[in-house]
Amino acid sequence: MNAHGSPLKRLEAAHERVTGHSTRHGRITCAVCGTPSYKVAIKEAPNGSVLMHAFCGHSPAEVLGAVGLSLGDLFPERIRDMTPEGRRKARQAFKETAWGAALSVLALEADVVFIASGMLRNAEVLTDADHERLGAACERIQSAKEVLQ
Repeated sequence: MNAHGSPLKRLEAAHERVTGHSTRHGRITCAVCGTPSYKVAIKEAPNGSVLMHAFCGHSPAEVLGAVGLSLGDLFPERIRDMTPEGRRKARQAFKETAWGAALSVLALEADVVFIASGMLRNAEVLTDADHERLGAACERIQSAKEVLQ
């Protein structure tokens, strides 16, 4: 870890410096959108890397770029152990991080599906935007499935 702290702390500091908004309940504003809505979920993974999802549709690279960071800044500095055992442990840690992110996506998108099913149960008509969001949820669930296979 460098003098600037963990990747999460570096992200929060860069975000606040650029936007003037602090982190709120594991969310930050999207510096790309420039709105005060907290549209970007951030969480520290067990290995110290940062999991990020922008609900506004921007990629993590776009969000990070807007605050002067890159994708590499989401990860802790690593000590390279190039032995077969070290590489095996690194691959396992990477898989576990991906699994955690996939499970977080599944939990969120399951909520979207549940809300839509409740609307349909109550004979409410889904708007075009609702239908598009439900389609996005299905795509994200499929992507999470692929990660978990």
